[in-house]
Amino acid sequence: VDVSAEIIDSIWHPRFLQDSQRQAKIMSTRNFIHEILKRSKTTYSTLQISLFYLFRVKKVVHERLVSERLDDIMCCGRRMFLASLMVSSKYLHDKNYRNRAWAKISGLDIDEINAAELAFLRLIDYKLYVSKPTFDKWYTLLHGYVQKQQNTDSPIKRDV
Repeated sequence: VDVSAEIIDSIWHPRFLQDSQRQAKIMSTRNFIHEILKRSKTTYSTLQISLFYLFRVKKVVHERLVSERLDDIMCCGRRMFLASLMVSSKYLHDKNYRNRAWAKISGLDIDEINAAELAFLRLIDYKLYVSKPTFDKWYTLLHGYVQKQQNTDSPIKRDV
């Protein structure tokens, strides 16, 4: 969970948010991710692919955030994380939640869920396939980072 929150906050950095978004009292990214993963019973492989998709769109997001050419929904790291999780789950598994269930899990309106999913698919240019060599490299990088974080932290282990 901690690593996921770090990834999202590194892509959708608070400096890109409008003043009203920065001042809003909302739960932390970490808590949001924790709740979504717990409620959705997301598998670890789905989370790994979801995080990979977020890295895949990172450059585009930063370019658009700087130039302010990003739809409002694309400016929200939480909605984009949720959309990447939905898309990765649908891509990896035959049996999935419907968007109505994702709305209930997240507390968002079904229209927002649909819009976030479509926005994310456009951001990633509908390129959901991840080759085995690419996934293996991603797996090695992600797990290396998690191990490093666990070794440098306090005795309390961090969640992925």
